[in-house]
Amino acid sequence: MLSLLQGRDVSTKTEPTVGLEIENSILNGRKVNVWDFGGQERYKFMWQDFLKGTSLTVLICDSTERNLDQTKEICTKFSRRLGAKIIAIANKQDLPGALSAEHIQKKLGITTYGMSAIRVDLR
Repeated sequence: MLSLLQGRDVSTKTEPTVGLEIENSILNGRKVNVWDFGGQERYKFMWQDFLKGTSLTVLICDSTERNLDQTKEICTKFSRRLGAKIIAIANKQDLPGALSAEHIQKKLGITTYGMSAIRVDLR
């Protein structure tokens, strides 16, 4: 996702973020600080401290049933603790069996947009 925001090529090889990646960007004339946190359990302790004071949190999740339960749990924690607006990006819409963004939105209870980082027609 950070590559997309920066206008760089996106690899078709999918690798999860490990640790933390930070990018500063200009989006629609606004300065945006993007913090990409790894979803692995060992990095979750960082989330709350880094996200204090944010005006918008974007959760990017895989469009799978397996991932949906974990994303719902994260969404619930964020909404209780942060008070920031939360939206979701349902990534990997190009994969067979992907859940629709509408289905994910109903389950999460937050605005959700579907996309595929590697397919230009689904961005």
